[in-house]
Amino acid sequence: MGDMSNSDFYAKNQRNEGNHAAGFGCSVMELRSLMELRGTEAVVKLQEDYGGVEGLCKRLNTSPTEANLL
Repeated sequence: MGDMSNSDFYAKNQRNEGNHAAGFGCSVMELRSLMELRGTEAVVKLQEDYGGVEGLCKRLNTSPTEANLL
């Protein structure tokens, strides 16, 4: 499916990331770095920076248990 590498794809789609953070309590870059964490490190980061999963969901205007946006 073409010669486009993943880095080309991501570079082209990161142009407006800064604009999206205004409507939410965290940026796309913060979410990306959070997704790279594993185990205890991820749990500690979630708790310290967002107040746990519920706090992160609240910032993202979503529910931790429902499949819809609030």
